[in-house]
Amino acid sequence: MNRESKFFLFSYFLVSMGHPGQFIFAIKKADPITGTIMVSLYFISIAIASICFSKLSDAYMKRKIFALLGFTIFSFVFILYYFTTLPLHLILCSSLIGVGFAAYTPTSNALFSEMEPTIPSGKLMSYFFVVASAGWAVGSVLGGFVNQYFGDSVFFFTAIMTIIGGCIYFLKVHDVPYQRLEREASQNATDQKNAQNLKLYSFLIAILSVAVLTRHICAQGGFALLPNYLEEGLIATPLIISLVLAINMTTQAILMIPVGWLVDHKKFGRKIVLLLGIIGSNVAVFTWSFINIPWILVFPQILMGFAWPAVATASTAIITDTTTRYNRSQGMGWFNAGLAIGGSIGPLIGALIFINSGGSFAFSFQILSIFPIIGIILVLVSFSEDRATHQYFVFRRKNHPSSQ
Repeated sequence: MNRESKFFLFSYFLVSMGHPGQFIFAIKKADPITGTIMVSLYFISIAIASICFSKLSDAYMKRKIFALLGFTIFSFVFILYYFTTLPLHLILCSSLIGVGFAAYTPTSNALFSEMEPTIPSGKLMSYFFVVASAGWAVGSVLGGFVNQYFGDSVFFFTAIMTIIGGCIYFLKVHDVPYQRLEREASQNATDQKNAQNLKLYSFLIAILSVAVLTRHICAQGGFALLPNYLEEGLIATPLIISLVLAINMTTQAILMIPVGWLVDHKKFGRKIVLLLGIIGSNVAVFTWSFINIPWILVFPQILMGFAWPAVATASTAIITDTTTRYNRSQGMGWFNAGLAIGGSIGPLIGALIFINSGGSFAFSFQILSIFPIIGIILVLVSFSEDRATHQYFVFRRKNHPSSQ
């Protein structure tokens, strides 16, 4: 890995330390219903903005400017969170955070894949996501201490981390010139495997987007309720809440690279790992409904910590396999949109179930856990993969090498 890529990952680690400002501390600042609306509009903003930013990123090949725009929005809104307690203002801030996330995530995914074109896709994406998970875990623990003893000053902490990470990104990370990937593009144009994969780009992106949409209905619908469940249902302190929620990201950081290895391994491959990730999310949220002691949540949180690396690395590896440099950001954008649409619907469904069940967190978790079954079935029946070459086929095709 080159030196610039290491600066990229370090800057992303620092920015990720600020993410709990949105997912823990801002949501915890609101009541359960406002919190679910915040999460929903956050993801709606991502769904809309991801398509726009990723298309512009591919058209002009200016990944860096969009990332810096996203970091700027994040820093600004975290400071706004410190000064507001009104539900409407919290919801507006959450929507702006979604725009910022959409500006830098798919474009940064695409840029990192361009910076290291020789590293296998699963392994490469595991590097990207491991620093994001580690940053989130560290940020949630440190933020929990700040929140415990200094209250809303935690938002200044998350803003400062984002600003420092953005400054490193600005100074040390650059867009990849066209010339550096001309040889790779030429090879891809004549390589039969890539040519076959490129034909299935639209189909596979659609399948992935719908599958992760159903996964995120469950996961994000559950996570929108979880901080309030810990605080109100299980009477946990802010520090305990932060520590329990940090288990998820800590596990992600530990497992991300091994899971990336499984994604590239010919005995597992992208599809199997993706299925395991969706199933893991389903089981984890269902298990939440039976837990009445905060620390017991560590165990399903560990399972969720495996599930996201599996979904993220497998999906982004498939996208890298089926795209060229000139539509990769859009592929990442549509994947991000699938996550975002599921993430926006999930909290609304969770809130609706919560209200109509008389405020039952357990029943809400159980109903949300049904949705990933749709994604599991879709991935199972829609396409097949040659795990040795990572070449993809519509399910009905039987004459690829792995079937002979």
